[in-house]
Amino acid sequence: MTKREAYQILGLPPGAPFAEIKKTYRRLIAQVHPDTVPSTDGRSTHHAQRLNTAYGLLKKTSNPPKEHPPEKAAHAAWNAPVNKHAYMEREIWHSIGDHDGASSSHFCIARGKYMWTAEEDLPLFLLSIYRCSEQLLDQIDARRPKDIPAPLRHQFQAELTYLLAQQFIDGSRLLGEFAREEAADKDGNRIFYIPATLEPSVPAPSLDKEETLYPAGLRHHRLYLKKRSGPRLGYLSFPDDRLYYIVIPLFEQKKVQIRIQAAGDRCHLHLWLKLLCHTSVTLPEDLGLQIRQILDRYERQM
Repeated sequence: MTKREAYQILGLPPGAPFAEIKKTYRRLIAQVHPDTVPSTDGRSTHHAQRLNTAYGLLKKTSNPPKEHPPEKAAHAAWNAPVNKHAYMEREIWHSIGDHDGASSSHFCIARGKYMWTAEEDLPLFLLSIYRCSEQLLDQIDARRPKDIPAPLRHQFQAELTYLLAQQFIDGSRLLGEFAREEAADKDGNRIFYIPATLEPSVPAPSLDKEETLYPAGLRHHRLYLKKRSGPRLGYLSFPDDRLYYIVIPLFEQKKVQIRIQAAGDRCHLHLWLKLLCHTSVTLPEDLGLQIRQILDRYERQM
């Protein structure tokens, strides 16, 4: 597809600003919702794929994202990098808003091993991952002589969902988009600054401005903090929920070193991340092995 064809598909003149391209794409993609345009021959899906291909081309040339070019996918239904090592494919969901702008429904527009990018709404990304974990556990449940207790299944599904999500989020790449990059250190390690908050224990701790805080351990995918000595004060949080899924896995995979200071305004913090050039990291294949181990443990619950 050429840029000229992409503009024609969206009904826009060549050179239209990216804001207009994005607005028009969202309006047109809503018009091919399967509930709005019933189709038994796949025409709605075909139209959605053409719109996504056109939008992806114009997005890349009109407003280049801060990431490497996507790997070649089996088809061009969604413009995002692909993790060929991912355990399974996932769905890409698109929401449709009502006349007040609130999201009223959503539908699947593509399927593949696509990485998450900021263009995809985080709640819909998490929905796609949740459905993946549900599908994997349902396949095992279909072979069970009796149902597994719901609380135990929820425990397995939460652990499985988190690992599946990590396969589709490249925190090292996304830091440049969600954090402010500062001067690298003498060894070439990139450094990023992120405003953060402390979710305190009860009662809320008293922090002095520029007081240094230290990691007190990771538990249930939360990084707990403390003063130089003493008990845990609470855990690290972020004003932007997306940062939780970008930053915390970097800690768990030992890809970053951190420095944390109190901002002097209640529980607001300054967080600096040093992205290490040379470190032992969790490879995609390792995540796949962990997922398989969870599924094996779940199957042994028969």
